Amino acid sequence: MPKEAVPSFQEALKEAKGEKTDAKRYPYQYAEIINNASQKYGIATKLIESVIKAESDFNPAAVSSQGACGLMQLMPQTARMVGVKNIFSPEENIEGGTKYLKDLLEKFDQNLPLALAAYNSGPETVKKAGGMPSIVETQNYVAKVLQYMQTIN
Repeated sequence: MPKEAVPSFQEALKEAKGEKTDAKRYPYQYAEIINNASQKYGIATKLIESVIKAESDFNPAAVSSQGACGLMQLMPQTARMVGVKNIFSPEENIEGGTKYLKDLLEKFDQNLPLALAAYNSGPETVKKAGGMPSIVETQNYVAKVLQYMQTIN
């Protein structure tokens, strides 16, 4: 078999197993969970994937210095608010994070940048700012998620 055919076969095998192979998508085993949450809450899969990529780089055991946990980096209080009992469970974390995103989109009249800013810095911070907060970290976060969304097919 020619050497160049091997990567193509391996890519086809990954695709047959349901693994993402496109370099612009992110390899992970959470596609079914993301699809279910997307359908349940009416949130685009690429938005959920982009938030996960920005928050934890698809690491279900991620813990931030602020105490946010799991794939979608939920704060314990937020996790409780959206009904998450096991914050490190990929199913519960994605379900809870997606529900929270939906709530924020509703709260901010479907304005995605403001909803993302609220996801990152809290809804009260966005309300107090009367729009996009002047917090550089939050502005960078919003830009990063939106950029990831553009790179996902």
